[in-house]
Amino acid sequence: MHREQEELSRTVDSVMAELMVALDAGEDVDVEAWLRRYPQFADELREFFAMHEQLSGFRPDKPDSNRDDLRDEQVTSSLTNSPPRSLGDYDILEEINRGGMGIVYKAKHRTLGRVVALKLIRSGEMASAEEVERFQSEAEAAAALNHPGIVPIYDVGMYNGLVYYTMAFIEGHSLAELVEHGPVDPIEAARIVYKLCLAVQFAHEQGVFHRDLKPANILVNKEGQPVIIDFGLAKMIHRDTDLTHTGQILGTPAYIPPEAATGGGKASGMASDVYALGAILYCLCAGQAPFTGPTPFDVLLQVLDVSPPPPSHINRRVNRSLDYICLKALEKDPEARYQSAGELAEDLQHVLTGQPINRPHVSFVQRMHNWWQRAPILVAHVMAIGLSAIIVTIAYFVKSYAATRFPLRMSVLASWLVISFLLQVWVYRARWRDVAIISWLAIDVIILTGMIWLAAPPRSLLLIGYPLMTVASSLFYRRRFVTVTTALSVAGFLFLNWQCADQDFVRRDFSAIFITGMMIIWLCLITMIHRMRGLSRFYEGGLPNA
Repeated sequence: MHREQEELSRTVDSVMAELMVALDAGEDVDVEAWLRRYPQFADELREFFAMHEQLSGFRPDKPDSNRDDLRDEQVTSSLTNSPPRSLGDYDILEEINRGGMGIVYKAKHRTLGRVVALKLIRSGEMASAEEVERFQSEAEAAAALNHPGIVPIYDVGMYNGLVYYTMAFIEGHSLAELVEHGPVDPIEAARIVYKLCLAVQFAHEQGVFHRDLKPANILVNKEGQPVIIDFGLAKMIHRDTDLTHTGQILGTPAYIPPEAATGGGKASGMASDVYALGAILYCLCAGQAPFTGPTPFDVLLQVLDVSPPPPSHINRRVNRSLDYICLKALEKDPEARYQSAGELAEDLQHVLTGQPINRPHVSFVQRMHNWWQRAPILVAHVMAIGLSAIIVTIAYFVKSYAATRFPLRMSVLASWLVISFLLQVWVYRARWRDVAIISWLAIDVIILTGMIWLAAPPRSLLLIGYPLMTVASSLFYRRRFVTVTTALSVAGFLFLNWQCADQDFVRRDFSAIFITGMMIIWLCLITMIHRMRGLSRFYEGGLPNA
């Protein structure tokens, strides 16, 4: 009796979920048994199985003896996310790709014999009205554009409740695949993005903004022509609805501008596409996106607060003109970027023809500001090391410290400065960033400990450097960095406690208070970071990966 009451109290959603799990596990599903088990959902279950039976897509000339077997096989196949055998007039050949919204198959039209790319809405006949509208909007946006740099749309339709459209099947590779093995020749990168600019400018003139341009959405055909695909986030100015809401973050984090990264709904489609074109050019030249990180949260932090280094800092073959073009297209302020894709194309054409581009003079103050935005860690080190050198020099001449200590201190500071510049080069490279930052933090603590050890008593006030470094390490929003810095700081303090005979250092109560304080700072910082990352994961469900 208890089990019967439990079965009656279940919701239709939980029953459907159990059914999907059973099918995914390859279990035999007895329709009549399910209807007897859940009589309160008999109508919903019959409709569910009927819709999937319509997906069988068998040919009229198939023998009846094989019809039922083929239907059962294809119903199960559709429910387990395997490609269907056919869809309307199209035979499905293989799956090409799948994204957050749709699945793309290679298919062949039976009558015309034409091979196409067929895109199905991923949630199938269970798609919501908004998903269907967005999918149809994507097809409409691409179909409205007739340009060699934009994938042509052949057919849009619905078959047995499944919305689909077909487009040209492009034999080639994506730009994402092109940069997997490293940066592209800079001139070739400029040529590719120049052609993309012409296609994007054409789309903008027709009132269509892509808003998700990235290397994975650009295919290069056999003739070397880049072709834009996936208009899933496209906006058409002649439509009343945008299918987006304030608070949504549109696009892939590494290729969206700061104004779109906040989800405030104020991003211009034209400005976003120009920014993305600059990010694509940067990726091709440098072999990596302008901003990288282990999670979308890390990337968005950089998009909002950090300027990327010139691509020539990563790939020495990139010239100053391409540096300028990339950084101008990636400006935080939309007004400071190229105002159109056509304007960006003009500068790229100058690079391709060997003509100089018009680079405005940048003042010293602006250069310092740009350097701060590009390499804030390095700038902070330069300022701190410079200030320390001034203090050491003044102390030497005013208090007449031993001459042997002064050259040693200045040598340590000079070495620290050189090491900082070398580590900054590592930080620019995505694959070495974490190792470089941890090494930098460790070297900072070691050198600070050495400087305190070399200082004359009283030295206890200099211990403020340890908590300052720990707090600074939290700006990366990575718990491991804070933990490493805290552990090294405590180890450095214990070394000083052992080596120095200062009265403060040898007092046990002072040592206990200092170490306890460091532990409290560490606990507060990792708790804050944990909460921030927990909040970011809550929103990352709607974020594509970097």
